[in-house]
This record gives sequence, structure tokens and C-alpha cells, in this order.
Amino acid sequence: MSRALRILGLVTLLFGLGAYQVLGAVTAFSVANAVVGVAACLAAAGLWLAQLGRNAQPALRGPTLRAIGAAAALCLASAAVYALALRADVRLDWTFEGRFELSEATISLLAKLRDPLQLTLYYDEGDPRIRNTRVLLEEFERAADVRVDKRSIEDFPDDEDRFGIGSSNSVVAQHDGGWALIERPTEGGLYEGIATLVHTREGVLYVSVGAGEGDMQRSDDLGYSGLRAALETEGYTVRPLPLAISDDVPIDASAVLLIAPRRPIPEASLGALRRFVHQGGGLIVFLEPDVESGLEKLLAGFGLGSSRSWVIDPHSGAIEGEPLGRSPVASAYSEHPVSHGLSGNRMTFFRGTRGFQLRKAAPGDLVKGVVLSSRDAWLDPDAGALGPNDVPVPPAAAHFDYQPIVAAAEIRRDGHRARLLAFGDADVASNRYLRALYNLDLVLNGVHWVTERESQIALRPKSGGRQLIQFPVPLQRSLQALYGAGLLVPELLLLAAAAVWLRQRAG
Repeated sequence: MSRALRILGLVTLLFGLGAYQVLGAVTAFSVANAVVGVAACLAAAGLWLAQLGRNAQPALRGPTLRAIGAAAALCLASAAVYALALRADVRLDWTFEGRFELSEATISLLAKLRDPLQLTLYYDEGDPRIRNTRVLLEEFERAADVRVDKRSIEDFPDDEDRFGIGSSNSVVAQHDGGWALIERPTEGGLYEGIATLVHTREGVLYVSVGAGEGDMQRSDDLGYSGLRAALETEGYTVRPLPLAISDDVPIDASAVLLIAPRRPIPEASLGALRRFVHQGGGLIVFLEPDVESGLEKLLAGFGLGSSRSWVIDPHSGAIEGEPLGRSPVASAYSEHPVSHGLSGNRMTFFRGTRGFQLRKAAPGDLVKGVVLSSRDAWLDPDAGALGPNDVPVPPAAAHFDYQPIVAAAEIRRDGHRARLLAFGDADVASNRYLRALYNLDLVLNGVHWVTERESQIALRPKSGGRQLIQFPVPLQRSLQALYGAGLLVPELLLLAAAAVWLRQRAG
């Protein structure tokens, strides 16, 4: 019985501590395991002492004392190792996606500091959130010339008024005479706040308007205000461009951004875009399946052809009422700066997309599919008529292959080099989906590549620390279920195996 209790205590304590380390928070699962583990260990110790008292013999005293001494020595050694780790400032981050390891983009941002950066955490006594925030701020302090301070809001009422602090666990970043208030101090929030102090305006993006394009002022799920904010955080100046009344693209444009025009673009405007490319300008175009605006012909002239057909990927399920496979979750990427850091474990989501047919328009052009569907996908011109419960059936002439759903071209015209990037879906950049999976990284990396700011290409921190905002179920919520009830299954299997082993041993 004592041996069974020891095994039960060890297993439950390990699972409880493991769940706490991974989630970085106390959950019902970790607490329950800790309670059961401690109770089992105490019961096992009580049984062992009772048995020791009943069977006490002089000959056993020596081995017993040696066992107790070994246990005490092990505890002392563990304490010594812990003390050495603290002195050496050794840290292990076991959280999913490295919640307390700074991302590439954050490290790159901190490298641009001209002066020391001051991060001050304002808190109310007893706020449990400040522990995680303090650990995160210490990572910033370790990575660059960053000074971290902690202040009780109650003790600094003037600061509360000066910075407009509205709640505990807020951080004020100060640099080069400016400051920014970060009320949700995750790594993503800190990155965006610090970027407003560090980034200088390095390029102008003109966004086409007037032909039913996506609205960068609109803040609901269907708008693109999140994209505008992300671009401004990265140091771009965003300006509207009414193509229908513009003879040419302004000379200060780094690139032109076109978000899924719903109405045909006048031929004169397409000519202005074509001249802009021939002069070395960049285009970032978001298309939609089953919609023709004239941009399709323009892109085809540079090697990025596409049809109105939908990409159907049977490896992607029915998402948010969409028919099976009509909203690909992409995990295949070619080697390209736009796909930097993306892999089979770092996916991107497209709610309905067209594919591209790539062909060099001139010798020396470089055209490439950057994001691809699975190899079993096909193009279907009639998929737009499918209902939520319909199952797509491949046409008789369907060609199954990796379908490019984001494509890039690097061309040279009239002595100028230009870059173009085309997305088969505009929802990937909408407020609803921009921060789903790794969509934000893909879109911003694409903008940086087109504008020849490759040094800015990096994986960015997620808005929940390094935790992903996933679609359709937030990954952190899924992980909590896994580390909670989900871990109960392997734990019970392990305990059952131990019970069988003990029974066989007893027999």
C-alpha cells in the first residue's frame, strides 16, 4: 500500500507541476493534482513510519538512518542547485511558444534604441498579474539597455494623472523624451508601444480607394483598421490614393496597397499602376475569388496570373459555416523572405481564396508561389455557390497539386527593379483574421519585402505574449483543455500501468 501511495503521489505531483509550468498559471487541474499528490505522499510517509515502528529492530536502525540521511542530502543538494541557478541567472521557459522569450521582432526593435529605455510597471498591491509582467520586463532588461522600475499606483498619484493610468498592471515606456502607456503589457503590447517611440517614418504606403476596396478606417470585423495600425507601428505612413481621379502614383510612394476592389478599376488607373511598376514601384494586391476588378489582368502581365476559381483544399475542414475545404489553413511555404519563420507548425488562414498560375512574363523575371495549399487541392470555378453543408466534388478535369495562394514577383522593366506580391484572399488581412494564426507575420513580411525593408522581416510577438490568437478556437484555450482534462487521460493510463506492475510484483 505504501508503494502504491508513493507512486500515486509522485505521478500526480509531476503532472500538477508540469501543467503549472507550461501554462504559467494555477489551474484547477494543477491544484487538484498537487492536493492529491501531497496527500498521497503524507499517507505513504505515515504508513512507512507506522510499519517502521512495528518492525523496529536494532539491525534496521543503521539502514534506516542511512536512508533518511540520503533523503536529507538529496534535499540539500536540490536547494544548492536552485541557489546556483539563481546566482547564475539561469532561466528555463517551458511555456508554449516561449511566452517569456523575446521574439525576433522585439529583439530587432530593442537593437534600435538610441538611448536607454525606461519601463515602469504600475500596480496595486495584491494584483496576481504583476508576477508574469515582472518576469517579462526582466527579459527586456536582459536583452538591451532597458531599465525596469515598479511603482505602486497608490504611492505615485501624480504619475497616475500624468500618464492616464486607468488600472493596475500597466506599463509606461519612456524613451528619448517620449512616452507610451501599455495597459495590456504582453510582449505584443510592449512591442507596439515601444515601436511608436523608436520607429521613424521610413516609407509611404498609398492605399487605393474609390472602387469598393477594403476600408482601413473601419474598425469592425469586416474592416482593415488593424492592418493600418500594424503598418503605422512598423514605421509606415499610410495615405489614401483615389485611383479613379489620379493620373499617376505620387512620387513619394514606397508601394501601393490594393485591398480587393469590388468594382472595375478604370483603364487609365491601371495604366498609372503599370507605369509605377515600370519605374520601380511596388504593388501589394489582395484579390478575392469570384470577383474581377481589372487587377487580375495587370498582375498577369507581370507573371502572376489567376482565374476566378476557388482553391478547394480537402485537408482543411468546414470553418465558420464555410463548406468543407473552401477556407484553406496553409502549412506549406516555399523558401522566400515573405515566408520567413513560417513552417508546418506556423500556419496561416485564408477564408476563401483564388489560386495563381505563375509564368515569367519576360526573361530574368522571378516569380514564385510563397504560400501553398496541400498537394491534394484543386481549383473549382463553381465553389462560390456551395452551401455550408455541401461537400465539394472535384470537376472531371480537376488538377490536384499544390496551389499557390500567395505569389511574389521580382521583375526589371525600363532599367528599374520592382516587386509585386499578390494574395488570393483579402480576409487574411481583415480585422477578423489578421491576428489569426501567423497571418500578421505573413502580411507584414510581405509589405517589408515589397518596400525592400528586409531587415524588418521577423516573427512578431503575439498579442497574448507569445500565445497565439488561433482560429477558430483560440489555441491557448485549447491548450488549457489539453493540460487540464486532456492530461487526465495519460495520467490515468500511467497510474493504471503502475497498478498492474504492483499487482504482478505482489503475485
